[in-house]
Amino acid sequence: MGNGGKWGLARQVANVVGALFQVVAGAGGILLLGLDVGRVSAENGTLVVPADYAFVIWSPIFLLCLAYAVYQALPGNRDNALLRRVGWFSAGAFFSNGLWEILFPARQFLLAQVVIVSIFAFVALAYLGVLRESRGRALSGSERWLVALPLGLLFGWITAATLVSFATTFVALGVLQGGSGEAVLGVALLLTGGLLASAVLLAGRAGPLQGNLAYAAAVMWALVGVVLNQYDASLLTTGAALVAAIPVALSLYSVLQGSKPRRKADGSLRTGAA
Repeated sequence: MGNGGKWGLARQVANVVGALFQVVAGAGGILLLGLDVGRVSAENGTLVVPADYAFVIWSPIFLLCLAYAVYQALPGNRDNALLRRVGWFSAGAFFSNGLWEILFPARQFLLAQVVIVSIFAFVALAYLGVLRESRGRALSGSERWLVALPLGLLFGWITAATLVSFATTFVALGVLQGGSGEAVLGVALLLTGGLLASAVLLAGRAGPLQGNLAYAAAVMWALVGVVLNQYDASLLTTGAALVAAIPVALSLYSVLQGSKPRRKADGSLRTGAA
């Protein structure tokens, strides 16, 4: 096995271990160390945190990431161009996510904030790799469902979680203590998230539909969770979440319109997205 083969094997192993680590870190932290993400988050509640139900999205994220890890680990996929492009970034996202699940409930808030920004960077680069690869060739069905879909769902949720985490960190460190300042920051974070998500969808609208739908669904899930959790606490952040959902919905509509079959000049059909 040459150096290229060894690096390919290392990348495959890193993704499998990372996907398992991010699942085990949370459960193991609660069982062995008493580190409960939900409890610490509740202790540092903010005006932008979604309702508790919204966090069940981690179950499909973890399952899909495990499916991705198994798929990319198949011997025949070691030299897959798409997986070579995104593999190290996805592994970095998985390991960083597991690390955050340890740091945040341990109340290492600054370190946890740095790590969640790192997760965002890793998964953004991985998703960008999917989009770039899809521009050069049509992705296979397996690549769309087992690579684009898991990374799109993870990226969408991390987009929302990264912005929300800034408010949580400021509250935990005592920088914010409620009032209008927290509400104004919450509005800014939510509107920024909506615009950022819209930009991602529009930039990748020619990419795989599975990834775009998963990304938009995760962001909208988070925004709905904010509305349902905050409508009694803050009309400002509730309204901002509703407003932020509008450009996301419009961008998703544009993506769906672009994916519809169209007639070429010769009468044959073509589609706008891979």
